[in-house]
Amino acid sequence: MKLGRISACLAFGLLACGDSVSPSGDLEGTWDLIGYSDAGTAAVTTGTATFRGDGTFTVSGTLTFPDEPTEPVFLSGEWALQGGVLVLTVNGQQSLWNVSLNGDEATLTLQGTTPPTTITIRRSD
Repeated sequence: MKLGRISACLAFGLLACGDSVSPSGDLEGTWDLIGYSDAGTAAVTTGTATFRGDGTFTVSGTLTFPDEPTEPVFLSGEWALQGGVLVLTVNGQQSLWNVSLNGDEATLTLQGTTPPTTITIRRSD
């Protein structure tokens, strides 16, 4: 696995800074991971993301980038949604994700990345 892909896995929770805010019911629940793209390179994605009402979250699954082995992903931490921005905090590091909700699907786009890093999730509960 290339070092850049390792950082892609960590990007779910470790990049930018932001203020803590309260969670919102818009994302609360369990979601299937259906897509992940790191700087324009798409990965086959499996697993779930769970956003709990107490402000904690977990992500568990796998990522497979083209011509690379499948890698496990597991993250846990705190989440908060302020307007259209999701703040994820993992081990004291925060990342800011713009959220676009469309029915039972949501696209999360990491702020400050070009081409964008995105996660696509579908409500499973």
